[in-house]
Amino acid sequence: MPYVRTRLGRLFYEERGKSKRDGDPAIVLLHGLLFDGGSWNGQIEPLSALGRVIVFDGPGHGRSDPPPRFTLEEHADALIDAFGELGVSHAVLVGLSWGGMLSLRVALQHAASVAGLAILDASADAESFVEKVRYRAFVALHRRVGMPKALYLREVAPLMFAERTIVDRPELIDASYRRTMGFDREGVAKASLAVVVHRTNVLDRIGAIRAPTLVLCGREDQSCPPSDSEDMARRIPGASLVVLDGLGHMSALEDPAAVNEHLVPFVDNAVRGAGRARTAIARS
Repeated sequence: MPYVRTRLGRLFYEERGKSKRDGDPAIVLLHGLLFDGGSWNGQIEPLSALGRVIVFDGPGHGRSDPPPRFTLEEHADALIDAFGELGVSHAVLVGLSWGGMLSLRVALQHAASVAGLAILDASADAESFVEKVRYRAFVALHRRVGMPKALYLREVAPLMFAERTIVDRPELIDASYRRTMGFDREGVAKASLAVVVHRTNVLDRIGAIRAPTLVLCGREDQSCPPSDSEDMARRIPGASLVVLDGLGHMSALEDPAAVNEHLVPFVDNAVRGAGRARTAIARS
């Protein structure tokens, strides 16, 4: 199986598609907490028609190794480790939730490696003290015994999915629960602490981002509400904002077609623009 070694352990990845032109960036998909690369199945096909797509499982999730303790900033450096191993000089980052928070930090710490950002259902702020305490309790419970399905349905699912999705698509909720319960519990705990409890506030820094940016969210997102996306879009120069009705935190999984209507053209433009810029530099 394809793995790449990083400072946080081995990350599992999958590739689809090929670059259309010399100088085109890769398209890198980064999933949310408690999910894995499979949550992008609705985006892989249309995006792989645009170029080289790489889908990572995050540390402690999917088929990636359980990590040591880490921060999101260290995860950003680990992703650049992976880029070096895979021959990726620059990328359009598509990140949802954890993946979006990670993408912001890659753009801040490694700006030359970022040709575009699509930030879905994420936040540039830190969690409140109350939420940190609450999540610590969830992490401690899951680390010891896992999470009972009744608790998942009562506390976690409403944070992840819109009410309509929970009612109309119970099979999606069930599949998400079963997938989460299959991950290494210690790995999930360390990732959860990094993403939620120890996440830093980078709101005052994201104004330095110069990569083309799309900020997208579901209007019913209870985990990272639309106000978080609106704030990011205001602060990142030139960023565009899309808010989709009837969707929650896992917007790309809940309604791939609605998300792709905005995501695919944005990524296409970012890939083409970065490729033209690199070609012009090489010829000058």
